[in-house]
Amino acid sequence: MARINLSIDDVLFTALQSDADRHGCTVNVYLISILEKLYKQNPFDYTTALATLEEEAKSQPLNQEFILVNLPSFADISVAKAFEADLKPSIVRARLGKMFNTRVKEGMVGDVQRSVDSNGNLKFRSRTAVYVRKNNSNQ
Repeated sequence: MARINLSIDDVLFTALQSDADRHGCTVNVYLISILEKLYKQNPFDYTTALATLEEEAKSQPLNQEFILVNLPSFADISVAKAFEADLKPSIVRARLGKMFNTRVKEGMVGDVQRSVDSNGNLKFRSRTAVYVRKNNSNQ
């Protein structure tokens, strides 16, 4: 995978940040999506994939921990759709995971939050973030 370093002025960055926020993603993912739409035949639709993950997470049982691979569409999205878009599944998973985690941190995924242990530390399962749906009125 190639990496680029891009320098832009603050006005352009602010405009990109605003658009990325509206699409529920980072500026980096937003720019990748724009470039893929311009140059790839079958770009991967991160916005739709993220919306699907959010809906599935919001329908998980209360107080039951889960990781993204437990959500029904995650394996399908990251393997089948990544193949169509000519992307490595690991790259799609990483981007979607980061986007999802950001949305959870911002409280944008209903009552889904990061799971913490008895010491208040974020939980991980095999280096994967653990989430849980909590009834916000009972916290």
